[in-house]
Amino acid sequence: MRLQPVLLSVLLSASAALAADSALLNLVMPEARMVAGIDVERARDSFLGRKMLEQIDSGKDGEFAKFVAMTGFDPRRDLREIIFATPDTNTKNPPALIVVRGAFDTSKINGFLKVSGAAAAENLGGIDFYTKADSKEDMGFAFLDSSLAVAGSKETVRAALKRRGGSGSAMTAATYSKVQSMSRGNDIWMVTSIPVAELSNALPGGKHAPQAMMGGDAFKAIEQAAMGIHFSANQMDLTAEAVSRTEKDATGIADVIRFLSTMVQMNREKPEVKALAEALDAMKLTTDARTTRLTISLPTAEMEKMFDQRSKPAPAKKI
Repeated sequence: MRLQPVLLSVLLSASAALAADSALLNLVMPEARMVAGIDVERARDSFLGRKMLEQIDSGKDGEFAKFVAMTGFDPRRDLREIIFATPDTNTKNPPALIVVRGAFDTSKINGFLKVSGAAAAENLGGIDFYTKADSKEDMGFAFLDSSLAVAGSKETVRAALKRRGGSGSAMTAATYSKVQSMSRGNDIWMVTSIPVAELSNALPGGKHAPQAMMGGDAFKAIEQAAMGIHFSANQMDLTAEAVSRTEKDATGIADVIRFLSTMVQMNREKPEVKALAEALDAMKLTTDARTTRLTISLPTAEMEKMFDQRSKPAPAKKI
C-alpha cells in the first residue's frame, strides 16, 4: 500500500505565536544551529494559511483523502505547532528533527501503520520508533502521545526520545532564549547561529550566493540571524535581525539594505513592485552595536494581488 509514505510526508513537509511550546523545544538537539517554527493555529486563518489550505484541498480526492479517513488525522484541522531543527546545513542530507504538536488518534494511526506494513524498529522508553518499511532511507518517526510526534533522521529521532526520558541535554541557553523571543510575537520564525558564509554553501550558487543574492561581502560578515513573520487581519509584519562580526559590518549591512530598497523604489511604477515599494517607504532600519534590525509591513490585500500575479501562467509567446 502506498499510503504509508503519506504519514511521514505529512510530518516532514509541515516544516514551512505565543512563545514556542517548551515541551517541543526540549526535544531539540543541544547542538542545533538552526531552529524554525510555525504556530499553525494562528497562521491557519492568515492569507498564507488560506493559500496552503487551498493547495491541500485541491488534492483531497486522492491518496490524501484516504490517509485522513484511515488515520483520523487531517492537518488542515489537527495541526497545532511545528518546530524544525538542524545542527548543519552544509551536508547534502543534514540531520534534522521535526517536532509536531497536534491531535492524533493513536489507535487509528497504529492500525493504519500495521495495515500499511510499518513496524516499530525499536522501543525507547516505552515509545515505539517507526521506520519506513522496506526502505533504506535514513528516516523515522514516533508518536510520544496523542498530541506530540517527532520525525526526521533516525539518530535525531532516537536522541529526541532519549532526551524526553531525561537523558541528554536541551539546546543552549542563548539559543533557547532567542527562540522564545522570536516565537513570542510571531506566527512563523527562524533563529540561526550559522554564519552566512557557511550557510551560503547550501544555497543556489554555493559560496557565491551572498554576493549574487544580497550585495557583496557585507552579508558574509553575519554570524547570527533571526526572522519572524506575524499575520494580522490587515497586514503581514516581517522582523529580521542580524549580528555581524563588527559594528562596521552592521552599518555596512544597513547601507546595502538601503541601496536595495532604493533600487526597488525606482521601479515602483511596475504593478508587481508597487506594494513592496510602498512598504519600503515605511521600513524601519536600525543598527545597535553589531546588530542590524529591520521591520517591514505589507498589507494583506496587496500580498494577495502579488501572489495572484505570480500564480498566473505566463502568456503564450507569439510565433
